[in-house]
Amino acid sequence: MPPRTRLDPVVKLEEQNEERRLQELGEAGRRLQSAESLLAASRARAAADQRRRAAAADWQLAELAHGRALSDVRAAEQAAATAAAASSTSRDRYVAAYTRAESLRRVAATRAQEILDSRENAERKELDELGTLRHGRQEDAA
Repeated sequence: MPPRTRLDPVVKLEEQNEERRLQELGEAGRRLQSAESLLAASRARAAADQRRRAAAADWQLAELAHGRALSDVRAAEQAAATAAAASSTSRDRYVAAYTRAESLRRVAATRAQEILDSRENAERKELDELGTLRHGRQEDAA
């Protein structure tokens, strides 16, 4: 178990922020996928030819419906573009949060390693002193 440092609470907060940004990135991805599927469906409806053999009034109605379908395609394209921009922004925010959290994790790991090294050096020094004292006693006894 690594030793606790004063950076641990900061690292925890940054990891929570990173997790929140990751969830936002996932949600933005879902919105983008939904907007793209809606756009594909709108384009398919607009591409379908609904005209058939009928009276001129039916043809006018089909043309109005086609105009409405084209309008829906434009709205879906705008929604997809907005979702793509939001997804890109969310990705940038996540990358920034990840980078910050990762740098803090590295600093905390370095500090924890320094603490372990200092403990090990202190223990080694104590054992060396004990060995020197023991060696001195053995020479005195001889």
